[in-house]
Amino acid sequence: MTESQTPSVGALVRNYLHSPKHDEELHGNWVMALLHRWPGFLLSALFLRAGISANAVTLTGATFALILPLMAWLLPVPLAAWTVLVLGSLVITLDCCDGDIARWTGSASRHGAQLDFVVDMALWGLLYGSLGLLADRAGVGDGGAVVTGGWTALALGSAWLRLLARVINDAAGGGQTVGQGPWTVTTALTAFVAGLSGALPFLAPLVIWHPALIWLLALYAIADVVNALWRMMVRAG
Repeated sequence: MTESQTPSVGALVRNYLHSPKHDEELHGNWVMALLHRWPGFLLSALFLRAGISANAVTLTGATFALILPLMAWLLPVPLAAWTVLVLGSLVITLDCCDGDIARWTGSASRHGAQLDFVVDMALWGLLYGSLGLLADRAGVGDGGAVVTGGWTALALGSAWLRLLARVINDAAGGGQTVGQGPWTVTTALTAFVAGLSGALPFLAPLVIWHPALIWLLALYAIADVVNALWRMMVRAG
């Protein structure tokens, strides 16, 4: 493995801060940029030194995403909530890592981008559903390992809206390009709404305290769709 394939954490940070990716994420995914990127640099450096490919990191994230609803359903409610928080945050961090690895090693490919897209879309459906399961279980106590319920249905409906927003963004030419450049009140508000998704795993311990917080998922999903439609109209001129 060459030196260029084994960067230090500092080299990864500098590369990110001087790349368009940094500005893009501040405008479109600020929670990821401020919270998940930094442990991601450490993990990326370790993965690169171990020779782990970007696709392998993506598939690892997919595995953790797939077990989210199982943890939400099977574990005791308080433990389930913290497990969903940790695993959900870890998947988002790994989503930072696979891109870093692909860019640093020059291994970015259409196949890798498609795989990353599928895992990203699956994460939000699985995470939203897991939060709904936690809220339903919290309403009936530790013994209530429900399969579905009102909060789960609301969470899954919110996930559908979230995926719709992503489809609208992609159909309009990409979801994280409008608003880059000078900050204005409009771009700041747009960036704030768009970037909140990285904080959603932290709802897990809150929804078992107050299940009605699942409504925040619905409100955020609606705002996400409105934001996507506004971006599409801006691009259309």
